[in-house]
Amino acid sequence: MNWLTFLPAAVTTALALALGRWPLPLHPLWEARLLATVALTTLLAVVGTFVFIGVNYLAGLMPWAAGVLPEWALFGDEEPLRTGAGVPSLLLSCVCLAAACRLAARSAAEVRAARRSSGSLMDTDLPIAVAVPGRGGGVLISRGLLDRLTAAELQVVFLHERSHLRHRHHRYLALGALAAGVLPPLRRMNERLRFSLERWADEDAAEAVGDRPLVARTIARVALTSPAASPLPAFSESGVVGRVKALLGTPPSKNPVTGPMVVFSTGLTTSCLASTALQLDRALGFTFL
Repeated sequence: MNWLTFLPAAVTTALALALGRWPLPLHPLWEARLLATVALTTLLAVVGTFVFIGVNYLAGLMPWAAGVLPEWALFGDEEPLRTGAGVPSLLLSCVCLAAACRLAARSAAEVRAARRSSGSLMDTDLPIAVAVPGRGGGVLISRGLLDRLTAAELQVVFLHERSHLRHRHHRYLALGALAAGVLPPLRRMNERLRFSLERWADEDAAEAVGDRPLVARTIARVALTSPAASPLPAFSESGVVGRVKALLGTPPSKNPVTGPMVVFSTGLTTSCLASTALQLDRALGFTFL
C-alpha cells in the first residue's frame, strides 16, 4: 500500500467540496444531476478505500483468508498491513455502514408517515405542500394552504410538487443525505443539491404557467410562513431567498450541450476513480486508469 491507494478518495472528495462551495453556471437540472453523480462516486471511492484497506489488514492477520479472497481484492504486498492503517479503516467502514443503515431507516419511516397522510387533507392551519413518492403517494397539502392561496397560486404549488414526483427527486435527496451522513464534509454539497432540486422544480412550474413573478410570489408565501421545523424534514423547503431572487431574474439557459457534457465527463472521471478504489478494474479484467 502507498499514497496512491488514497488518491481516488482524495480527488473525488476535493471535487465534492469544491462543488459544494462554488456553484456552476448550469441549469438546475444539470447541476442537480452533476452533484448527485459526484456524491455517489465520492461515497463509493471513500468507503471503498476503507473497506479495501480493512480487508487487506484482516488478510494479513489471517493468512488462510488470502487463499479465499480473490486476487484483485488484495494489495499483493508480502508484508502484512500495519495496524495504524488497518484498524482505523475497519472502524471507519463499520461507522459508515451504521450511518447508512440509520439514514435508510429514518428515510423509510418518513416516507411511510407521509404516505399514510397522502390520501387526506392535513388538518393544520400551517401552509404545507409535500411531494410524497411511490405507490399511494402524490401531493400532500394542508387546509392552511388552501385557505391562504388563490387558485393560480395553488396551481403553481401543484406544478412544483409534481415536478419533484415526475423527476423522482426523492432519490437525489436520499443519495445526498446518505453521502452527507456518512461523510460529514459533504454536508455543504448536500445543501447545494437540495437547493438545485428546488430550483429545478421552480423552473418547471415557471415554464408551465409562463409567469415567473407569480411563481416567485407563491414560493415566498408558502415557504416563509411554513414552520421552521417541518413535520416531514426529508421534503422540507430549501434556500427560499435565493430561489425567489432566481425566479425574478433571467431564466437560466437549459445548456442542451454543455450540461450533458459536463455531467458525462465528470461522471466518467469520478466513476473511474471510484472503480479504482473498489478495484473493479482488476476484478473485471480491464484498466480504467
